[in-house]
Amino acid sequence: MEEISQDEKEFILKHTNECESCRKFYNAIINFENSIKSIKVLKAPKEIDDILIRRIQTDKIRHQMLILFFISIMFVMSLIIVFVLIQKLNVILLILKIYTLISSLKLPKINDFQVIASLLSILIFSIISEFIIMRNLKFQKGG
Repeated sequence: MEEISQDEKEFILKHTNECESCRKFYNAIINFENSIKSIKVLKAPKEIDDILIRRIQTDKIRHQMLILFFISIMFVMSLIIVFVLIQKLNVILLILKIYTLISSLKLPKINDFQVIASLLSILIFSIISEFIIMRNLKFQKGG
């Protein structure tokens, strides 16, 4: 009855007082509206919400821990492979040959320390980037 104007309300009330069938219909609608308003919406207890949130968070943490575990295993395996290759293939001699080749080039204003610094910077950059990737996966939101 809130959606109609005052004149319409008066007309409806006047007509329902005169007409028996419209009065029964009007009373049925009013009773139905009151019964719908009296129904309470059931809500789950707060404890159930907390339990579900905790379960979802622990699943996310397990997933992230598993990813970090496999990344660390891959990092260790790659280090083992590198050490085995260094031992088997005599990579130190290969590095020295590359160093002598680079140092034998007559490039302007490049000395031995700059060549060593550039090779070391590449190595350090790759190690740092590996740790940054591991850290980002550890603190990643949502997943």
